Amino acid sequence: MKVLVMSDTHGYIANARRAIEKNPDVEMVIHLGDYCRDVAELEQLYPDKRFEYVYGNSDFGVGETEAEKTLEIEGRRIFLTHGHKYSVKWDLNRIHAKAETENAHIALYGHTHIALVERVCDRMVLNPGSISESRSNLSESYAILDISPEKVDAEFFYI
Repeated sequence: MKVLVMSDTHGYIANARRAIEKNPDVEMVIHLGDYCRDVAELEQLYPDKRFEYVYGNSDFGVGETEAEKTLEIEGRRIFLTHGHKYSVKWDLNRIHAKAETENAHIALYGHTHIALVERVCDRMVLNPGSISESRSNLSESYAILDISPEKVDAEFFYI
């Protein structure tokens, strides 16, 4: 299954729309917070896609939206969080530990606005960067995960 992973739209969904339209074969879109309410508009525009999301530190009035969740896709456990509760701006130790506790094959987070993937043993920890406000020397970004029971591939795309 192909999954588009984005974070930190901050009310600007033009790049999110570009990413979804450039990848019509994705079945699911994951939003990792900071303006998770943007997902409501994206769901209206792309009713054929499944959306999963969590809230971030810039989200307020989120109702019953969760701060983190664990999904299962193609037999792989995937942990979703924005990352601010795991001090991801300093190191990834706490998010690795949480992924291990959740028995997750993949941990996805945002918050830093910088794309990064790190593999430790059989676990992948991935930040898609920010689709609206990159803080790296590269442009705004998102990731595509290709998940199967045999393997998980990840690729970053820059807008």
